[in-house]
Amino acid sequence: MRWPMTRRVERQACRMHELMDRLDVDAAALARLRRGDAYAEARSRCLSCGTSNLCLRWLDDPHPAAQRPTFCPNLTLFESCKRRPGS
Repeated sequence: MRWPMTRRVERQACRMHELMDRLDVDAAALARLRRGDAYAEARSRCLSCGTSNLCLRWLDDPHPAAQRPTFCPNLTLFESCKRRPGS
């Protein structure tokens, strides 16, 4: 039997990584930032985020690149870790 909290955490983790993929975040750069503390803080913000419904809708949009996910509390951090052209 799985605990409801475990399922919620798993769903939030998947959602965060889907968002990172869509924003072309360099996950390795994020993981190295402040020796992993930035990633841990992003994960905590995601787990306690009150806009998961907006996040799901944005991820379900076939053309999300047309708009930035300004509802995301991690947006500034994710944008600071975007992949560089050619990397």
